[in-house]
Amino acid sequence: MQGSESESLQTKKGLSGSLGVGSIVLMVVATAAPLTVMVANTPLIISMGNGAAAPFDAMFATLIMFLFSVGFVYMSKYITNAGAFYAYIQKGLGRSVGLGSATMAVISYFMILIALESYVGFAISQFVSGLVGVTVPWWILTLAVVGIVGCLGYQKIELGSKFLGVALVLEIIIVLAVNSAIFWQGNITAESFQPFSYNTIVSGSPGLGILFAIYCFIGFESTVVYREEAVNPDVTIPRATYISVFLVGAFYTLSMWCEVNGIGVSEVVKMATDHPGDLYLVMAEKYTNKVFVDVMQVLLITSLFACILSLHNIVVRYQYVLGRFGVLHSWVSSIHDKHGSPFVSSLLQTALSVVAVALCAAIGMDPVTQIYAWGGTAGTLGYMAILSLTCLSVILFFRRDSEKHSTWSTVIAPIGGLAGLVFCLVIALQNLPSLVGGDNANTASSILETIVAVSFLLGCAGAMIIKVVAPHRFELLRQVA
Repeated sequence: MQGSESESLQTKKGLSGSLGVGSIVLMVVATAAPLTVMVANTPLIISMGNGAAAPFDAMFATLIMFLFSVGFVYMSKYITNAGAFYAYIQKGLGRSVGLGSATMAVISYFMILIALESYVGFAISQFVSGLVGVTVPWWILTLAVVGIVGCLGYQKIELGSKFLGVALVLEIIIVLAVNSAIFWQGNITAESFQPFSYNTIVSGSPGLGILFAIYCFIGFESTVVYREEAVNPDVTIPRATYISVFLVGAFYTLSMWCEVNGIGVSEVVKMATDHPGDLYLVMAEKYTNKVFVDVMQVLLITSLFACILSLHNIVVRYQYVLGRFGVLHSWVSSIHDKHGSPFVSSLLQTALSVVAVALCAAIGMDPVTQIYAWGGTAGTLGYMAILSLTCLSVILFFRRDSEKHSTWSTVIAPIGGLAGLVFCLVIALQNLPSLVGGDNANTASSILETIVAVSFLLGCAGAMIIKVVAPHRFELLRQVA
């Protein structure tokens, strides 16, 4: 039984695709959603972080993500499937912890996905209301978006990457246009580098500022998720990862620097506090015009959509790997004969999103202050825990290997990344009630912490049960990486 199942696994058809460095980078950067970050995240970095030092926060977060990426990329040659963190953590910390991280990753990304799907429905509803004066319930628009994303996820992966590419290029162009307008109107002077000065950096809460900046990088690690669909993955994946980290980091550092100077170093904190939802739009209109900002709002919607599609693809591929190795039902790992896509997993994820959105709407949850805030916060908490476990796994994996490896890639850089991530994770836990917000912040934050912890423990427990009930399947988990 064990031998035949192992042979079946080895011969089972895998994902297909011809993704190059450019396509993977586009999907990864689209997940980061540059325009969404500038509109929705920078007010938090400025008002709750350390104010005008936002560009420093982005630069420091880039350093942490780079240190993480060094070990992540170095170990990628030992990872042969689309399991991403699941495969990495299992390699270094064992099958039980690996499966726990997989279930936590699926739940974390799923919560972020539902949060974004709800937010985009709200954003479209607001835009339509302002444009034609007709109010459409947010959940109807969200379900429409979920349906479109499901159709694209069902198709060949290159189709989704082309859409992501167009949306991404447009939103990057419009943010760079705002940056150029600020430069053109002479707001960059000799004093413009004050955001990087020591006094500015320590003026507020650097820990929270860096924490929010790390939020902006969610999804960059998904380069490894597309390994089975990449051309020459041993070359493509490392290049795409490093390009993604530095491209995202440089873009955010530059754009936040222009934003701070465009508003004014001394006024930016007050502006961010007074305009938590439209700070960037107000600033952009000052340097452009109303029509330009209207176009920006449309691109904000496409930015959110692109991010949702990319996250959908990530969750789908996690489920695909879990199905392929017997953790979920084998039909979840079914591959479409024509498109080479994990279509059953995509259909499953679409159905789960529909159920979750319908349930949230039925009980009257607010799409922004509750679904988006709570889902995004809990999902990011799980995400940072998984990043930390991955760093630890890289260190332990190469420590046990008798072969000689680069000390920088397997020890120094991973330890540096782990230290930065654990620091931010501790900051997140200490400030979770204020991050969640609302009248019942303490209760809500406790519930969110419990969801993330239980998702991990269920996976660990599931692995132990599989080991006892179906030891041959537990043995197959060795092949997950």
